[in-house]
Amino acid sequence: MLGIAEPECKIEDGKKSAIHLLGALPSIMGCWYLGSRGRPVSFDIGDKGYADYVMRMVKEEGQTELECQMMNASLILYAEHEFNASTFTARVCASTLADFFSPITAAIGTLRGSLHGGANERAMELISRFQNADEAEREVREMLGRKELIMGFGHAVYRLRDPRTAIIKTWARKLSEVRKDMRLFEISEAIEKVMWEEKRLFANLDFFSATAYHMAGLDTGLFTPVFVVSRASGWAAHVIEQRADNKLIRPMANYTGPKDREFVPIQER
Repeated sequence: MLGIAEPECKIEDGKKSAIHLLGALPSIMGCWYLGSRGRPVSFDIGDKGYADYVMRMVKEEGQTELECQMMNASLILYAEHEFNASTFTARVCASTLADFFSPITAAIGTLRGSLHGGANERAMELISRFQNADEAEREVREMLGRKELIMGFGHAVYRLRDPRTAIIKTWARKLSEVRKDMRLFEISEAIEKVMWEEKRLFANLDFFSATAYHMAGLDTGLFTPVFVVSRASGWAAHVIEQRADNKLIRPMANYTGPKDREFVPIQER
């Protein structure tokens, strides 16, 4: 939509398009989420900052200062993270000299998958399944025994811990304490304990983000769209960098099928 409404006259560094994109994405999310519920959508960003505007686009009721502080931290933590699947997709698309919005669109499609951006939604589904920490500990051990996948643990880059986790976990605790509802946080900690004891896997950013977002009043279906708003700044930076010294990214594939195959003319079949 933005590529049509604001087409680039020429391929430039993309900074102007990036600024427009970051400003438009929360509004687009608000039109979808609030508008579909018959709620008014205010396009006045105001003077309280970007995180405050994002929160206004994802909550039908008012947001608190603490919730906005959590969102600000989350936007920073999710903003960029090397050559993950969606970022690599954006770089490949940008390398073809596509317009600025096409790489972002391609990245959004990649992020949507449950093994990437949808991981925090899957984590929320798991956490909300249990009534208390004891049940969570017992059931997760049984799930591991059945070799079921537990989302939100381990990382392709980090080997000892995810340094972002401690920050978002602190916010999850703060919001739970303010709401006087520690159940989900205690369940999350119980699962974290089991995964470390049984698999030596640490919680990544996605896992405690689920509890933090939920306690801030966000519907689970908004977790991945909020991730998109966060990561768009990182994608934009990568697109700008790709354009600065571009070369078409064209991976090669090695054929591993049969070497000798008999040719049979179609009329003889």
